[in-house]
Formats: sequence, structure tokens, C-alpha cells
Amino acid sequence: MATKRESKLAATTARAVSRRQMLEGLGALAAVTACGSNTESGTPGGSAGAPGVAGAANVAGAPGAAGAANIAGAPGTAGAANVAGAPGAAGAPGAAGAPAGGAPGTAGAPGAAGGGSAGAAGAGSTGGMLTSPPWTNVPVQDSTNSTAPKALQCNVVTKTDAAGQGPFFIHELEKMDDISLYRQDIRGQYNPTAEKGVDMELHVRLIDKTKSDAACMMLVPVPDIEVYIWHTDAQGFYSGFGMHGGADEQKPDAAYNGTPGSNNLENTDRFCRGIQVTNSDGVASFLSYFPGWYNGRDLHIHIVCFKKGSMSHGRVNYAKSNEKAWIFTTQFYFDPSFSKPIHESVEPYKRRTTLAAYADAMKADESGNSGRHCTATKSGDKVIAQIQMIVDPT
Repeated sequence: MATKRESKLAATTARAVSRRQMLEGLGALAAVTACGSNTESGTPGGSAGAPGVAGAANVAGAPGAAGAANIAGAPGTAGAANVAGAPGAAGAPGAAGAPAGGAPGTAGAPGAAGGGSAGAAGAGSTGGMLTSPPWTNVPVQDSTNSTAPKALQCNVVTKTDAAGQGPFFIHELEKMDDISLYRQDIRGQYNPTAEKGVDMELHVRLIDKTKSDAACMMLVPVPDIEVYIWHTDAQGFYSGFGMHGGADEQKPDAAYNGTPGSNNLENTDRFCRGIQVTNSDGVASFLSYFPGWYNGRDLHIHIVCFKKGSMSHGRVNYAKSNEKAWIFTTQFYFDPSFSKPIHESVEPYKRRTTLAAYADAMKADESGNSGRHCTATKSGDKVIAQIQMIVDPT
């Protein structure tokens, strides 16, 4: 296995500017719309409220009974002010619009009158269009051998990965011109003309170490935790780092030499990375593409968990020492028997199987790895991946 690992790059403490504080005061001024449908837990920003029924337009007014002189019609009582529904215009009041689903987004812009275009997604709770399958057969601990996972206690925090956070983590609104990562659909790619790859539903469930029993007979989920996910697209590119066509552009086919590094956050590409907040069952769900790989690492997915309200502190490795809201960081993998058939049958994965580094990248056997493998299946043309993590939310 190549020895270059993301975690061996020195992180700087240069502080990047976050817009989250700038946005916190806007919630009272804006009604927010959402990415995805309204569910029990809501979605980031919440779904757009159904527009208020337009007040009957009494341009000439309903004729007054018995010839009452309604030259312009008696004005209707003012419709209730509603961001997503216009009040009745000088006539019958507009019916109140249905409230937005989910928690109000921090930065959601109000919809136009009459239920116009949706505002940008703000922070909210997870939910949306995806529903996780049952968790009965998903191990909560070491699962390098998915058919016979090691029997480990369920009140011990899941093993972390020696590669740590790596250089390519991006916090919410880390740049002044950034876009929000609170979204469930994180599909996208570096090269827009390339094949997209295989769709993947990824469901992450967090289990409370402090409340679950050792024998895994009682598993207590952890709600309201921010789950950050990031991985490469189908061709092996991370979003956000290196300049397209520049000297530090990513070259996933060549052995990674530290370029681009953690400080080369030079664009606002944000594909294959996002945030969801765990629901009452401790689940955060994402719609992405099955990951590719780059020369120097096995195929993997990153996860960092924070209590709600975490702030960006710049290009740092997050821990309790610099972010009290930090909870957990690790990386997880896929069984080679599952990854290889996908990579060897579908583009753009398939053309990269001729590279010398391909076989090693599929092994999921890096020194010091977390031992966590997704429980993954194919459903038609889509991958359904689930993984449970034991965390200490305190």
C-alpha cells in the first residue's frame, strides 16, 4: 500500500472567516424553504410553505346587496401576512399559507409572493426524500469481514482511522463566497462531461455509547448531531481543492504527493460532500455517487460529527481542544467483493481499473484503518449503504 496518507500533511492554524455568525440573526427576518420533502424530522431549511390562497380580487368589488354603492367594493379584511402567500388584494383575505416544514433555515431567503422561488437551504434537521432500510443486520462495531463481524461491546466508541481527518475537510460556510453544505443530495463531479457513476444512498446511524449496553441488546440512537460526509467523485476527485487547470490541480491517477494540500481551498465546488442532522432514530441520510479512488489511498469515505452549532475555525484538524462541539472523526470502507464488481463494470470507474494502483486501492487494508466497512447492497442501479457508529455525544 502506498504510504502517502492525507493525515501526514501538516495542518496550519490560519483562520478562515465563517459566515455562520453573520447569518444567525437573519432567521427572524426570513422564511425559509428546503431541499427535499417535508418529513417528521424536517429538512434543511424546511420545505416551502404552501402559498396562501390568493384573496379574491375585488377590483370592482362584489356588488353590494340591494344596490349598495360599492364603487370600488368594500375592501376585504387584510389577508394575514404570509411570506409564502400573498394577502388578498382589497377583497376576501388570503388564507394563511401552510407553515414551512422542518426547522427554519438560518440563511433561507423568503419565497416570493404567492409561493415563488424557494430560498436557499439553511441549517435544519435531516429527513428529506430518503428512508433508511432496517438496521437489523448492520454491525455496530468492527465489520472488516461482513459475514462474521468481530463481537465487540456496544458501549465502546467506534475505532477511529489512523488517517484521521485528512486535508480535504470543509466546514460549513468556511469561505466568504461559500455555499451551504446542508443538503441531502450531494451528487456532482469534477468533470461535468464525464460519466456520473452509480447512485448511492448512504445512511449513517449514530449510537450513544453512554446509554447503550455492552451486549448490543439495547442501542440508544443520538439525535440532533451534525454529520459531515465527504468522498471523491467516481473519477477520484475531491471537491473544493486545487485550481482547475492550475499547477495544483488534482491528478488522481498519479501517486498523491501532497498537492493540492489542505490550504489549497481555491474553489467552491462542493460535490460529494454535505451535512445532515441525525433524526430521532440517530440517522443521517445522503444521496451521492459510489466513490472512486485516488492513487495513494484505498477507496474510503470520511465522516466528522459535531454537536449542532459548530463553527469553522479555519484549516485545522478538529478536536475538543479547538471545537467543543466536536464529537467524532473517522473513515470507513467497503468490502472489496462489493466495490470491485462496480468498478469493473461501470464507467467512469472501469477505465481506471487498468491503472497499476487500482488493485491496491480496492483492498481496504490500510495500516491502522478503522476496520469499519459499510453494509452495502445493490438495488437495481443504485447502491444502498448503511453504517452504524458508536459515539460519545457528551
